[in-house]
Amino acid sequence: MDQFTKDIIRGVLSYIYGPSILKKLDGEFRIEVSRTGGLRRIYLGDKLIFTIRASDGHPLPTLEGARLIDKVVIVSREAASFVKQGRSVMARFVIDVRNAVPGDEVAIYSEDGEFLGVGRLLLSKDEVLSVGRGVAVKLRHHVGTSEG
Repeated sequence: MDQFTKDIIRGVLSYIYGPSILKKLDGEFRIEVSRTGGLRRIYLGDKLIFTIRASDGHPLPTLEGARLIDKVVIVSREAASFVKQGRSVMARFVIDVRNAVPGDEVAIYSEDGEFLGVGRLLLSKDEVLSVGRGVAVKLRHHVGTSEG
């Protein structure tokens, strides 16, 4: 993969997930391309950090990639065990939403700073904190109960 393509991908990741991700992508990252030339996966070293959604080419963070992004949802201690089991985050357990709007992929952390998973934010920060009902984050990947 040539340097120009890598620079474009860095630009797209910076646009979607914020410019701070560029500092975290200092290591050698590589891009897996399909036989037809479409992007498939992005690796940092030997760790898969993003997969590319086939329908629109949007990079989706894996568990490793979620640790790199600054779009974060903080949940209460009591919700942490449910998220580790793979359950979506309910609004009443959300303590804070940082740098994210509905539709964004977010990293999920407990209020103790423990990384729990990654998912798509469904409600705005104001909605989450005022309504307090319903699903706030639809979980995609979670760390599981064996970790942590």
